Amino acid sequence: MDNNFGNYIQHVLKETFTVKSIFTIHYFRYGKNFRVRKESHNFWEMVYIDSGEAIITADEREFVLKQGQAYFHKPEEEHTIRTEEAFANSAIVTFSCASESMKLFENRTVVLNEFEKQLLNKIIFEGKLSFKDKLNDIYLVKMTKRENAPFAGEQLIKNSLELLLISLARNLRNEAENPVSENFIAPSGVKLVENILQILNESLYENINLDTIADKLNFSKTYIKAVFKKHTGTTIIQHYIDLKIAEAKKLLSQNKYTVTEIAFMLNFNSVHYFSRQFKFRTDMSPTEYVISIKADNVL
Repeated sequence: MDNNFGNYIQHVLKETFTVKSIFTIHYFRYGKNFRVRKESHNFWEMVYIDSGEAIITADEREFVLKQGQAYFHKPEEEHTIRTEEAFANSAIVTFSCASESMKLFENRTVVLNEFEKQLLNKIIFEGKLSFKDKLNDIYLVKMTKRENAPFAGEQLIKNSLELLLISLARNLRNEAENPVSENFIAPSGVKLVENILQILNESLYENINLDTIADKLNFSKTYIKAVFKKHTGTTIIQHYIDLKIAEAKKLLSQNKYTVTEIAFMLNFNSVHYFSRQFKFRTDMSPTEYVISIKADNVL
């Protein structure tokens, strides 16, 4: 309802997504052949694969969730997660949201762009500061608030999650409302992205550029950039750095190499640049990440 205040008119703001509560915030590092029992609950669960890949079960369906992808388990959906011969890092957030727009996420796999990844990182970061539970406790059912939690940390979690939902929903709606022409999509689009991803994964210890990728695939640089962005929501170079950072996490977890050695192994221009990119994507420096692994005692 609009109310008059002199010459001003008040507009009550509509809320499309309203997160009522958070149940758990997790960050797991799964080894090979990890298993967890099935469960179901009356609230939403978002599973995001930060690196590696995992097998997701959702009611009767089973599928592979890969790095950069997220899946939303709807309320009462029986689900589980496991790995086979590949490791995986995952962020899991369980929350209550009765908004009608949540239906957009039912039975959907989504790809997070850089902005959305930063929002998820913020949720995890504030979760660590606001609650004293270990984020790798698989069967945690009740989070315990810290007495010295930062001011308004819980609201930052709520706001970041709502922003994440809004951004993802906008992307889904834009794809539905503004489909790219058939000439642009082309049947080879998905295959082209797969080929790009293969080149990037095979070049983690190199420093490949767009010109080289375009030459390898016999497409123009402009075309491969557009197709990749369309199908993944991010740029080739951003994804390439994401892959390198994911590989850096794996190397750091092994505790065999120094930060400097890993920076040069992955062909970053400098240790400073590597550390900056690492912190931008994880909210932690490489050294802080190593400390967090030891604290979690997961690997």
